[in-house]
Amino acid sequence: MRLEPRPDLLWIWRAWHRLSTERRHTVIGRFSALGGGFIASRPEPIPWSALARWAGHHGLTAQEMALLERCIVAMDAELLRHWAEKFKEKHR
Repeated sequence: MRLEPRPDLLWIWRAWHRLSTERRHTVIGRFSALGGGFIASRPEPIPWSALARWAGHHGLTAQEMALLERCIVAMDAELLRHWAEKFKEKHR
């Protein structure tokens, strides 16, 4: 099922997608003595500094920045929860 963002909130969706390139990744892995193992790149939340630059570039008000921050944090939390769930399924 595909969800479409509300038209009045598309700017937040667009910011989240564009700012995803600012997201850091942490390399994690595990290896056994017999040579088996895995390495994965775990996404981290979008840095606040990237949000602040975005807000400044687009001339957002303090209230708009606060809304953007709350939404990005919530969207990142869902992305990271989903990533962790898929990671656990893959590496049982």
